[in-house]
Amino acid sequence: MYEWHWHIEWQTPYEYHAHAIKRVIAEERSEFQRVLLVELFRFGKSLIIDGKVQSTVSDEYIYHETLVHPLLITLDNPKDVLILGGGEGATLREVLKHKSVNSTVMVDIDPVVIDFAKKYLHEWHQGSFDNPKTKLIIGDGYKFVKETNQKFDAVILDLTDPIKDSPSQLLYTVEFYKQVKGILKENGGLVTQATSPSFSLDTFSAIYNTLRNVFKYVSASIAYIPGFDSLWGFVYASDYRSPSSLTAEQVDKLIKETIIGELKFYDGETHEMIFSIPKHIRVKLESEKRISTEKEPIAVPA
Repeated sequence: MYEWHWHIEWQTPYEYHAHAIKRVIAEERSEFQRVLLVELFRFGKSLIIDGKVQSTVSDEYIYHETLVHPLLITLDNPKDVLILGGGEGATLREVLKHKSVNSTVMVDIDPVVIDFAKKYLHEWHQGSFDNPKTKLIIGDGYKFVKETNQKFDAVILDLTDPIKDSPSQLLYTVEFYKQVKGILKENGGLVTQATSPSFSLDTFSAIYNTLRNVFKYVSASIAYIPGFDSLWGFVYASDYRSPSSLTAEQVDKLIKETIIGELKFYDGETHEMIFSIPKHIRVKLESEKRISTEKEPIAVPA
């Protein structure tokens, strides 16, 4: 009989994934959420927010490289980047690898998560919060987008899932995406995490279709994240160009020309893999008719 404690994460009302916890490292409660850092036997240090694994030290690079690099290498020398969410600092870390980036504004609603990351998650952010190109703002991302006068080459939405009545839910709506489009420079683009096609395919496809009603070029990628025990979805949108149009050779060339240092996951061959989506998911994406609105926002099961 195993005597250690377990983290049990419900993926649907009928399924869960259980992780054995080796030790609890830290715990904080904020106005918005419960933040927990544990050491899991298989995945090592792991960040858990409101009962859901956000990332683990052993595989967070898969998520963060897939979120950031397909969009940024598709754009022409992106200089100004906006990140909404991304409290661990790992998305910020990946953005700062791009030679062309001059400034990155990161807006996160929860100061407790930011302080927690600075104190405990160095493996994730690797000092990115202290980079002179970084401007960190504690605040509501939707409010920032509505009120800013700044224009950005790229907007990266590293948000929590659109759970009903959560702070993130309205940041997956058509109204919000239109606001984001308004702060993009000409030939700019956005990317959003788009939940799990394995456990919330309806939500993934609705995010895709909602963006398709705002932007000319919309494409989706998927990557398997071991710590999540599922495929994870990402959606990229622009009126300029789609990452899915790039060949493996073009991706490898662009990485060499634009990125500082080595990537662990993303390269030309991986690019072809993540944009090679299985037929049943493609059919769902192409047939989806729902649009997430502020009046009727999409939501994943809590």
